[in-house]
Amino acid sequence: MASLMAWYKRGEESTPITSAADLEALLQRMAADFVAQDGPVPPMVELARPDPWAEGWVAVRLGIARDRGFIAHADATGSYITTNGSDPDGEPILYDHQAHAREWPSDAELPLADVIKAAHDLIAGDGDRSSAVTWRPWGT
Repeated sequence: MASLMAWYKRGEESTPITSAADLEALLQRMAADFVAQDGPVPPMVELARPDPWAEGWVAVRLGIARDRGFIAHADATGSYITTNGSDPDGEPILYDHQAHAREWPSDAELPLADVIKAAHDLIAGDGDRSSAVTWRPWGT
């Protein structure tokens, strides 16, 4: 089981994510915030290990919209992003992190159920990438 810290809303302290229940509460909060804002830019959270010196480092960006989302994952093995197999050079997608819109590759979004499954695998697999989704190298 991974122990990760989540940085979600600007001005809030980080939140520990140490169980499936913690992750599910965060995902539900993100979904509710997106519905409440009724805006075009879905929310994103950053996740990282609390003590990368002791546990090894991992950095994750997770975005969810009503019916889709994405995950970007980096650790000592490299940087990867989810892919739906379409053209990565199309119009970038936008996700909001702490009141700042961030651009992501156009092929990064997957069905929301797949993203949620991969996020739970991340927690259950000690921060490792899920085999439930397709990844491609990113940021190189």
